[in-house]
Amino acid sequence: MDIGFLKSLLAVVETGSIAAAARQQNLSSAAVSQRIRVLEQGFGCTLLNRSAHTASPTAECLRLLPDAGRLVREAERLVGSVDPTGLSGGFRLGAISTALFDILPDVIQGFGYKAPRADLRVLPGSSKELYARVEAGDLDAALVVDPPFSPSKSMLLDPLVKQPFAHVLPKTTEADSVSSLPWIIYDRGSWGGRLANKVLACQISGSRVLCELDSPETIALMVEKGVGQAILPVWNGMEKHYPGMMVCPFERAESIQRDIVFVRRAENRGDPKSVLIFELARRSALITVT
Repeated sequence: MDIGFLKSLLAVVETGSIAAAARQQNLSSAAVSQRIRVLEQGFGCTLLNRSAHTASPTAECLRLLPDAGRLVREAERLVGSVDPTGLSGGFRLGAISTALFDILPDVIQGFGYKAPRADLRVLPGSSKELYARVEAGDLDAALVVDPPFSPSKSMLLDPLVKQPFAHVLPKTTEADSVSSLPWIIYDRGSWGGRLANKVLACQISGSRVLCELDSPETIALMVEKGVGQAILPVWNGMEKHYPGMMVCPFERAESIQRDIVFVRRAENRGDPKSVLIFELARRSALITVT
């Protein structure tokens, strides 16, 4: 069985369509479809429910996905084991949205230079989702908000950066009009949003709430456009990317902050690719927040 065919199946399930999987793998849609048909013939069952623009896994496909994923990961490890440096093969890195802006660019650039034979895939998501995927073995590592619970011994968390929360407003806001601005809330169900709510609870009493969402960058953009005000963590380059937004730190900013950590399974502690990515992320995170 060709591991590449299993990779195509996993890509279709992940992206929800053959066309999207083809783009992800730099193949034609026809090539991906042919790979799926070969797998279906080999397994003797239908693996995908196909419609005009989407594809979803059948019950049979769902049953084999865990083993298929393990086979692909083991094949990638075999590729890496041939290289004495250990810097070959695949590496799947998860990242929350703000990390995509302030940490990942340096990581990707450095990784490409130091590990040119490796295949790095970056997958965005929420901290909760990415942590669970690392724990399940679907991801090799992730950049997430420090979880609100004690991790199991099977998980390794290394601190990267502490981000204080601040009150953000449109720069055009007059002092006497602040109270009339509606609040845009950092999703209180998210790990970072829970922390923001500790500050927000003291600020928002009796005020109008416009909306709640788990996307600090979108919130910052809305604030810059004058839509409302918010409580957000301050990440590297925030004020540079949102020049129309005023960032007002709290007097005791260190009392409530969002900690970004690098999470991986403890068994992968010594993996050369994981070690390299952590070091690159740590260096990138050392940049002073401006």
